Amino acid sequence: MKELKNLRVDYSGDLIDIKKLKNNPIKQFEIWFKNAKKENIIEPNAMILSTISKNNLLNSRTVLLKNITDKGLVFFTNYESIKANDIMHNNNVSVVFLWKKIERQVIIKGKAVKITKRDSKKYFDSRPEKSKIAAWASKQSKELHNSSDLLKRFKNFENKFKNKLIPYPDFWGGYIIHPNSIEFWQGRSSRMHDRILYEKEKNKWNINRLYP
Repeated sequence: MKELKNLRVDYSGDLIDIKKLKNNPIKQFEIWFKNAKKENIIEPNAMILSTISKNNLLNSRTVLLKNITDKGLVFFTNYESIKANDIMHNNNVSVVFLWKKIERQVIIKGKAVKITKRDSKKYFDSRPEKSKIAAWASKQSKELHNSSDLLKRFKNFENKFKNKLIPYPDFWGGYIIHPNSIEFWQGRSSRMHDRILYEKEKNKWNINRLYP
């Protein structure tokens, strides 16, 4: 499409003061994330998760960040899904947060590891009832021949668990991404964007500015 070459936006962000950044990038990410929430961005916790299959093929999809700890970022999924199978073969992952409204992006690379069953169950129990039922009903990533089949499965589990505590499914749970690099990107005018990269080396974080 010819008009694509003319699609461009001139950003207006300020230069990041590297002296004011936190030494720990997870703490810095929390600051940026809270700022994104204040700006009423729709699902600021949405992140593009990229994984590598056993055939060395890249797979990307959007998942939701559900917790930030001192050790990393937590998300949940079906342990029989494509992403879970990818992580089982190669747990190196990358996630991208893009907050266009505030002209910011964060890229996090690290290793994904399953969290404890206890912590997964604790989060599962906090979910809305229909979300719990959906976890049971969906054979995530498997071929669905007819959309009515999914609705039938949902209805069947809804009836099965009616007036009962919905049990935690063993095939579902969380991962924590232990980061080894985090890049903070701030859009600026004339494509003079600002990029700050944290890289972990022997439990110490090195901070450097990159060319845009």
